[in-house]
Amino acid sequence: MEQKRIVIILADISGYTEFMLENRTAAVHGQACINSLIESILDQVDIPLTLQEIEGDAVFLYAADPGDEEGWQGVVEEVSRKLAKFFDAFIAGFGVTAESTPCACAICRNAEKLGLKIIVHVGEAMFHEVAGRNQVSSPDVILTHKLLKNSIDSKEYLLLTEQAYDLMGAHLPGKFESHHESYEGFEAVPLRVRFLEKDFLDARDAVYKLTERELQSAVDGYIDWVRPTVWKAALDQFRRPFGTYSWLERMLMVLDALIMKPKFHFYWRREIPRQQRARGKRRER
Repeated sequence: MEQKRIVIILADISGYTEFMLENRTAAVHGQACINSLIESILDQVDIPLTLQEIEGDAVFLYAADPGDEEGWQGVVEEVSRKLAKFFDAFIAGFGVTAESTPCACAICRNAEKLGLKIIVHVGEAMFHEVAGRNQVSSPDVILTHKLLKNSIDSKEYLLLTEQAYDLMGAHLPGKFESHHESYEGFEAVPLRVRFLEKDFLDARDAVYKLTERELQSAVDGYIDWVRPTVWKAALDQFRRPFGTYSWLERMLMVLDALIMKPKFHFYWRREIPRQQRARGKRRER
């Protein structure tokens, strides 16, 4: 066993699980949401950020101390800066998705009801191996998971423990408010929270301010992202389905994803801007 300092990140797309259960299309699109969340964070962070596991609605990632003080400071600063960029990219993408998708599945239809919560803590963990897989465990890891269940009346926020904020706060934009939680086995936990509801609402409103060219560019970027994401999600659901699906239903998931690929290009590329313009006219009335 080896003990190291680590940055612990729990990313939670709240609300998506209940919608995934509606049908196989929603299951694939829900899987695409969680895959997108993982890939968005990993793409934004250049330093080694390890995906520990997917835990229901939450994604558990960490970045470990490389072994020297200068390297550790670099890890903390880089995760902080890239985490901020991740939020910008994710929220902007959410605006297009929530306002413009022509898909009627439960996940896409209820996009505005989904929320994004990020919990960040800096502490220590023991590194060990279980059944050939690297694992991290410690009271700090337990505390971070407990923080997913809190008294904050919001479904969109960035929550840092005081230890994380002391190291990362200077590199994170936005206003953080003081907060605290109490859990059995832990003393009162001082926290800092940045609420993101306004960011999400602003991103949705910004869709209606785009020019024709900007809207088409945003839609093309959305389609370029969603095509491979949905295909990967269909394969993930085929191997490890979220619900109780027969082998035939799993095969249909993959077939649906194959059919969707040309549909994205030939139908959605035209339909998304058309629907967005129609919604914009209704909002102006």
